[in-house]
Amino acid sequence: MNEKRDRKRLEEFGKFLKEIRENLSLSQDEVASGCDVTKGNLSMIENGKKDFTFSTFLELAVGLGVHPKELLDHQFNFLKDK
Repeated sequence: MNEKRDRKRLEEFGKFLKEIRENLSLSQDEVASGCDVTKGNLSMIENGKKDFTFSTFLELAVGLGVHPKELLDHQFNFLKDK
């Protein structure tokens, strides 16, 4: 595991996740109440401070009411971090 690389990736995904949530006019409470992710964990994910499982990724999509592919519809810079 490369902590510096992974932290950047988590921060980038978290910012995008927050952008999606705000564009849908949803609060963290609303997303958390619609899925099996706590508000605290959602906040940590959005701030790039928590890694998460694929199951959590799917739950985030459920809470947002979007298809999981929407959470990856972004020009992430992952390849630059190799």
